[in-house]
Amino acid sequence: MNVKLFVYPYPCDYERFKTFLNSRSSIGQPGVDVHVRHESEAAVMHVLFLINEGALVAATADDNLHLWNYRQKRPEIVHSLKFQRERITCLHLPFQSKWLYVGTERGNIHIVNIELFQLSGYIINWNKAIELSRKTHPGSVVHLSDCPVDPSKLLIGYESGQLVVWDLKSRVAEVRYQCAESIKSVSWHHEGKQFMCSHTDGSLTTWAVKQTSPKPSSVIFPHAKTNKEGKQEPCKSIQKVEWKCSKSGESFVIFSGGLTNDRAGRTPSITVIHGKTTTVLEMEHNVVDFATLCETPYASDFAEPYALVVLLHNDLVVVDLHSQGYPCFENPYSMDLHESPVTCCTYLADCPADLIPAFYSVGARGQKRQGFSEKAWPICGGKWGASVATQR
Repeated sequence: MNVKLFVYPYPCDYERFKTFLNSRSSIGQPGVDVHVRHESEAAVMHVLFLINEGALVAATADDNLHLWNYRQKRPEIVHSLKFQRERITCLHLPFQSKWLYVGTERGNIHIVNIELFQLSGYIINWNKAIELSRKTHPGSVVHLSDCPVDPSKLLIGYESGQLVVWDLKSRVAEVRYQCAESIKSVSWHHEGKQFMCSHTDGSLTTWAVKQTSPKPSSVIFPHAKTNKEGKQEPCKSIQKVEWKCSKSGESFVIFSGGLTNDRAGRTPSITVIHGKTTTVLEMEHNVVDFATLCETPYASDFAEPYALVVLLHNDLVVVDLHSQGYPCFENPYSMDLHESPVTCCTYLADCPADLIPAFYSVGARGQKRQGFSEKAWPICGGKWGASVATQR
């Protein structure tokens, strides 16, 4: 089953904005589009699926963790956990693990038992993780992930650029790194021997886990240009990077942002580096988030990416990574209401169960628009007839 979930606050009138500010939309196969909402007015900040468990975890702006169960007909919150004195900034749940790692603005990491939905008592304090000689606070936790080949090693990324590989068993910092620039995101290579960071200056740095030098093994500015004076032009932040490998030997490095200042304000983009080829995919709206669809959920395997889901402020696009030029898949969902004023609306009650699937079927047989991928919509999760409403 393949379902992608995003936090999606619509930029429109206040009441609708307020509704979507604390709701989530889960999109699956054509026709499967589910919305669930918290009772509080707090915005949803982070969302994580419990893969193959029929559940998900959401962190809200009031520093609550909520466990949603959507196995039954009506999704509901089955557990909630309040963080009293620390603001949640980062979540990580390893595949098939019962331990949820929660990073905070104060730089500490708490560990939650996902089955009991209670704090375990294991805390990684920031002053234990960083260098003892360091006098300044490293900032909030911006990244948490376990090593693909050793789940007992937790990689912690702090806002200031400090990185720590923490040994969960011995409860000590095994390796420490210091980036020259603030960290925006981190992504492991599947072999677990190196990882890549994206930074606020538009750079990508690669670090070896067992390195002897205090410097990264490589530093690149994918979109930097040299001006007439021979100086490198500044670039915008690379907000997120994902490093995915395939058995063919050529890896994918996919990231958002990083363009030079003269282009960044007018050209929202996703960049795909595949082997020696760099492709900039220009987007119509600003990029909120993206996720790579892969053949396996196991971080230590070749990911074999086949599609890229990009959430924009006013749209959702899915890019075909297997076709030349990376065309978009034709989106089977209804248009964005912001694109054109609505001039007519009809309400039909007591409709037969197969009416909406029939609409999608008719639309799919229509004339195919040019410039889109020839492949079928790649997200296939969910089933028809799962509506929670008493009337269809």
